[in-house]
Amino acid sequence: MRRHTYSLFVLAILASLTALAQPESLLLTGRILDAKTRQPIPYAHVGIAEKAIGTTSGYDGRYELKLPQDMQDGEFSVSFIGYETYRRRVRDVKDGATVSLKPAVTGLTEVIVMDRNAILNIIRKAVAAIPKNYPTSPSNSLAFYRESLTDDSLRYKYLAEGVLQVYKTSYENTKEGQVGLVQGRKVNLRDPLDTTVRSGFTSGHMAAHRFDFVKNREDFIDEALFPVYQYRLERMTTYNDKPVYVIAFSKNGEAASSPVAKRKPGLLNVLTGIFDAKDEPASETKARLEGRVFIEKDSHAFLRAEFEITEEGLKRNNDYPLYSGSWNANKYTVNYRKSGDRWYFSDALREGERRNGARYTNEVKTTELVEGSGNPVPYLSRMTRDDQFVNLTGRYEADFWRDYNVLPMSEGLADGMRQFQTMRLAQEVFGRAYQDSLRQVRDSLARRAAELAAQSSESEAADPEAGIDVAVSQGSATVSRSIGDVKLRSSLGVGPHLLTSGPQTLSVSYSDKGGNRLLDIGQALGERNFEVILRWDLDLVLHKNAFVRYSSAFDFSNNTYRDRAIGLGLQTNLRPRHRPVILRTVAQYSFFRYYRTLGKADSEGSAIRVDGDKFKGDRVRLGYGSNQHNLNFAAELAVETRHSRELYLRATYHHNLSSTPGVWFKETGQAFRKDKRLAVGDDRVTVRSNDAAFAGNIVETGTWSVTAGWVFK
Repeated sequence: MRRHTYSLFVLAILASLTALAQPESLLLTGRILDAKTRQPIPYAHVGIAEKAIGTTSGYDGRYELKLPQDMQDGEFSVSFIGYETYRRRVRDVKDGATVSLKPAVTGLTEVIVMDRNAILNIIRKAVAAIPKNYPTSPSNSLAFYRESLTDDSLRYKYLAEGVLQVYKTSYENTKEGQVGLVQGRKVNLRDPLDTTVRSGFTSGHMAAHRFDFVKNREDFIDEALFPVYQYRLERMTTYNDKPVYVIAFSKNGEAASSPVAKRKPGLLNVLTGIFDAKDEPASETKARLEGRVFIEKDSHAFLRAEFEITEEGLKRNNDYPLYSGSWNANKYTVNYRKSGDRWYFSDALREGERRNGARYTNEVKTTELVEGSGNPVPYLSRMTRDDQFVNLTGRYEADFWRDYNVLPMSEGLADGMRQFQTMRLAQEVFGRAYQDSLRQVRDSLARRAAELAAQSSESEAADPEAGIDVAVSQGSATVSRSIGDVKLRSSLGVGPHLLTSGPQTLSVSYSDKGGNRLLDIGQALGERNFEVILRWDLDLVLHKNAFVRYSSAFDFSNNTYRDRAIGLGLQTNLRPRHRPVILRTVAQYSFFRYYRTLGKADSEGSAIRVDGDKFKGDRVRLGYGSNQHNLNFAAELAVETRHSRELYLRATYHHNLSSTPGVWFKETGQAFRKDKRLAVGDDRVTVRSNDAAFAGNIVETGTWSVTAGWVFK
């Protein structure tokens, strides 16, 4: 009995070890060749169509596909435009086997008889069929993304890759979707010993949205722009054994431009990035793209496009979603794949050439559609247009991707990575000696920096290890002084300041030192309950919960309103796991100047002097008010609309500490206007109200203001 129990125990352990040893996924590898020429077929689609899982072949035709264990009975397919589709059961596919694709045979009869109007009707039908062929509800997918940059000698500078969570809105919705980073890695290919990448591009990771020409209704499928393009049926081909039109488009030399209303983000879209695009007024639009589009004959579904930016298009510095900045060239290849009865965005490749000759490439591949209704990417996981993808990824690790499907590298990039691996191996071999030398350099630099700091300031005691950041690159070292995590943040808002003044009749006169009256005015102040002000703030964020704020404000009336304040603030995130809602409280010392305009003064002469400044007597307006020293206490609630932007609402109580009444002299109608203030009590100024001397305030000692606006981070 005891022996039997022992045997069962051993068998249980062996079974557990066997289960643990089984791979988490199936790995299929191989090579795809042309059956006739035996040449490799790059960028062929490889995957399981019914599950929308797949990848593409590399420049040498090789592929690597990772599948869940339960897909043994799934249909493995290899497809490429112009070839017959290869299909086998997954269990029948031999790992490492060569797949030979046979070129499809197509007729050219339709090419001969089809004129321009017939070709345009094909595109019209394809656009009209978008609601039938493409998703009408949001969708989620996993995608692999890669970007790389060379220098002007075409030597690769960096590589950054990542698995993305993609949320796409329906093809009836013009709003751009969302992207979140699941995991990523980067490598400095110029110097593998340095993990820092010092240059990157923004919004590249949005490629699944930016390059979706069907959803964005790019120019060449926009009927309003048909006049500026020349279309021709280039040939017929096949995809998945179905006939496909290949329609080429280029600039129409007979129509230089066309007056059309192009879709462009409106003001609110620019400010927030969360509102739909609006139409701009009609403008002259020229052909900015050329290439070819592939349309399935039976369903009229767009399944591929190859295009580039024309010289006319490249003159525009910002043509988002396709590109922004200065470029010599930009080329795009975009594909769609069918899953069920709908076509989904599959992959896109963008190759750009900078003005200095450097090459920037970014590409994205949908590797898996997530079943069920589409859900937005959690707010804290979203990447925005302004983010640099290379700055969000981690360090390079060779076995980083585990069970995720990835894109094969181009030939040049693969060669760069081979050099990188060679240098990494050398680093491991000489790692200990290299690290010891770095440590000696760092210590000597730290000591030298401390000596220099002590020599430059006798009042500062330098810490040899504090505030020194040593950066090492290719055997050389530099020293920089760290300033911590201090960040700048600004805000701009508008709203009312509740300043109640009037009604009150004031008479003001100004005399020279000899007692001769130079200016005189008597005016009834109308009742005024508020001033509309514009307020600008600059925050120096010292800590995630503390900041220093400088504020400046002015009004939009003829009165004189100037407020300058500085102080400290505290902040906290009320929803740390969701879209941030920030509560801020601020206390500031303020110098506030507010004068009500009385009107144009009656002058006894053509020119007068006020404290040494010469004024034209017939162009002087007088105002009455005060200079105030205040304490401002503000409470602010801000909601983050984008990672770099917030919408805020603020209430501020202005507590008066002291006031100095005065008369304000303002010259009008001059290019260089003068203004001057004289305090009430000056022998040259007389202020009366109801025939009695007056030196009081015209506003309350405690007031409120409310502003709403944007915070820019």
